Amino acid sequence: MIKKVLLLAGILAVFSTTKAHPATDNDTIEVVYADTTGIDIDSIEASIDHIELDEVTVEASAWVRKADRNLLFPNAQQIKQSKNGLQLLQKLQIPGIVINPTDNSISLTDKSELSLRINGRPVTEKEIQGISPEQIIRVEYIDNPGIRYGEAGAVLDFIIKTPTSGGSFMGNFTPSLNRGWGQYWTSVKVNTGKSEFSYSGWFAPRWNLEMGRSNTERYELADGSRYVRTEQSQKGSGFEAWHNGHTLNYNFLDPQKQMFNASLNFNNNNYKNKYKGILTDERPGGIENNMYDRTEYISLHPSLNLYYQNNLKKDQLIMANLVTSYETSHSHRLYNENDLATDAPMVNIDNLIKGKTFSVLGEVDYEKTWKNSRLTAGIRHTQSWIQNKYVEQNTIDRMNQGNSYIFGEYWLRLGNHFDGSVGLGYSLYHYAPQNRQSHTYSIWRPRFTARYTIDDYSSLRFNFVRMGSVITLDMLSPVVQDIDGIQQSTGNPDVKPYATYKYELQYQYNRGIFYGKLGAFYTHAPGAIMPEKYWVGDKILSRVDNQKNAEELRFYLNTRINVIPGWLTLSAAPGWHRYWMRGNTYTHTYNNFFIDASIDISHWGFTLNGILQTNFNRFWGETLTGGENVHGIKLSYAYKDWNFGIMVLDPFINNYKVKSENWNRYAGYYRETTTNMIKQLLTLDISWNINWGRKHEAGQQRINNSINSGSVNAAGK
Repeated sequence: MIKKVLLLAGILAVFSTTKAHPATDNDTIEVVYADTTGIDIDSIEASIDHIELDEVTVEASAWVRKADRNLLFPNAQQIKQSKNGLQLLQKLQIPGIVINPTDNSISLTDKSELSLRINGRPVTEKEIQGISPEQIIRVEYIDNPGIRYGEAGAVLDFIIKTPTSGGSFMGNFTPSLNRGWGQYWTSVKVNTGKSEFSYSGWFAPRWNLEMGRSNTERYELADGSRYVRTEQSQKGSGFEAWHNGHTLNYNFLDPQKQMFNASLNFNNNNYKNKYKGILTDERPGGIENNMYDRTEYISLHPSLNLYYQNNLKKDQLIMANLVTSYETSHSHRLYNENDLATDAPMVNIDNLIKGKTFSVLGEVDYEKTWKNSRLTAGIRHTQSWIQNKYVEQNTIDRMNQGNSYIFGEYWLRLGNHFDGSVGLGYSLYHYAPQNRQSHTYSIWRPRFTARYTIDDYSSLRFNFVRMGSVITLDMLSPVVQDIDGIQQSTGNPDVKPYATYKYELQYQYNRGIFYGKLGAFYTHAPGAIMPEKYWVGDKILSRVDNQKNAEELRFYLNTRINVIPGWLTLSAAPGWHRYWMRGNTYTHTYNNFFIDASIDISHWGFTLNGILQTNFNRFWGETLTGGENVHGIKLSYAYKDWNFGIMVLDPFINNYKVKSENWNRYAGYYRETTTNMIKQLLTLDISWNINWGRKHEAGQQRINNSINSGSVNAAGK
């Protein structure tokens, strides 16, 4: 009781520093200093029904800990120096959240699924970018999502005030000064009463960029003999891309009653890459071949997302979401080998796949909140009709796929030290390939979380979850595609879904200028679908199958230090993980250390930002997929509605490369891909945010849904 009185007294003392005159519709309350970092807001909410922070201008960094999420309140300087939501997110420096400067994508360090939302509704990175910083009340970071979020590793939800009048014109142009590279984005919003109309568009061209590939392939023949073949990259290798997207959005908000949102999206992806090289058979008397490997991928993807939320009486919500999506794709690979001496053709491969996918997703959720507990329940169904035409094989492969998911979860707080949740989901999968046997599978998906709050600054949490898997058409397809003159790939109609079990322990400490989270987790997936290779006649065939087990052990540390409030912030997320891959015919282990770090120095309108990302390497089956080593520096200056900056990536290295390996006994390889796109890339960065006649209201939407396509890429290296 004494703690609660002291906490309440502290909050009242902060508010007592505000201006003592009646607030009008256009007034905001200016807090001289409101450092809420380290406060466990649940202990406050147990005594106080609600503290309205929407109109408080926070002058110091605020990181507030709740039972199931962290609340980040941007301070006044961060808002002033940011011209869009993406820039503000970068300034918040949430450990474990990575913003890729080459494409403005937002991801987790471990590349697991990140759910992005605005007031709860599903959004893309571009929609996050389109938020005016002054609209943002707080950012909710959920690093332990509940069972209704499916396989998401974390959730970022931007809680914003919705303008009731006026509009905005925003943009961000990032042209390169020394490469064929650029990022261009713009957004227009108009508000009237409870409605908002908006358009945003983006364009990401890449052209005349060099790319190289060096490759060492190791083969073991059926008689046990071995040999090596090498690939040396030649001039003429490179790639280009012409990606763009457009969004029309309508939002209706009555904050105390209901919300409706309609979003029409169109995305076009178009990229080409080509490799030229010399293949050398290292055996005595081995021949050399000229190699040409070209890949082109084009996709058109319109989608419509409808969302409705009704705020019922007695702290109840009903939410409904409908998403329709259609995608056409064109994946084309040409691969040739010619004798180096005679130019005689040795291998000629032409794989062209034309895909179509139409999907419908529907979900209805219910949520009821009490003083110390919350109940969530819902049902979701996705139906997809997928077609892939293999032109060279003169084969059309079709499949109807249905995934149903029903779930319920109950969260409860017990006193001031304990809270936890118990959830149960049930997934039903139905796969009906054309002219082949259909299959129906089900997976129970329990989830359990328990948290012990040690004191006002620290807590200990344990999580357990059983996750499901989804089978795609290319996994089931029996169509055989040539990779080169030796290797082929195909699917496996007999694979079955599998479950992954995850056990996680976390310790979190949050006090003053410091936030830290130390954790470890272990996952294992019996029957995991992973590739395997073996000899079939004179070819090595690669296909997927249910293997024995896939395991991972990971230790990680997330830290954030507000060294000089308002001036200097440091963030770092180091980690180490170990894989055990236990296949039907192989066993492999692999270790990897990784780190993401950033620094933000801001004063007098200037901001100096630095990033460091080391390789986060993933191992699955027999394949190691390497991450990127990237570092960068950006200097910017904010002036009124504008932000002007200059950025350089990898200024201190002369060679950018990404490695991959395959440890298969019969056909393993070590491969390095290089490009000049990142190395010492120098760009301008011009942002603007022009607002007129704006007033705000706040609302929150809860469901997050999107549909992944069923398109298939032509098999390649």
